[in-house]
Amino acid sequence: MHKKFLAILMLLAISSAAIAGCGDGGDDTGTASLTKAEYVKQANAICEKVQREMEAKFAEFVKRENAGHGAADPKAFKEEVANVAIPGLEKQIEELSALPAPAGEEEEVELILERQEESLEKVEEDPTFRTSGGLYEELNKPASDYGLSECAV
Repeated sequence: MHKKFLAILMLLAISSAAIAGCGDGGDDTGTASLTKAEYVKQANAICEKVQREMEAKFAEFVKRENAGHGAADPKAFKEEVANVAIPGLEKQIEELSALPAPAGEEEEVELILERQEESLEKVEEDPTFRTSGGLYEELNKPASDYGLSECAV
């Protein structure tokens, strides 16, 4: 069971993440455009922050469970993964959606966001879905190809 905790924790670490100082906030009128480099930098910062938040929440759960009896009940573990991953992914998607796409790259950015939404749906169906390789990798490919190294979902 301990290995499963570590695997899920690592997947949460890979997965996701909000922004400390990225973007212009709510003042953006929608007319501004970012360069691809600016978009990638800001998107990765969003994802990295959300990832750190999810890691901290999950680490608290693991610490509580280990203090109690050394291993979490599988049902409690799955629920906690859902309680951490779903809001984290929703936050990540919301903040990424607020970033203006680089001019001429709107389709690529839209595909990334669509795949993020698909991944969220999969996690809602089964919080441990991210332990499987093929679909997980397929959903992350557009973000990875675009340079979003911190935005795996």
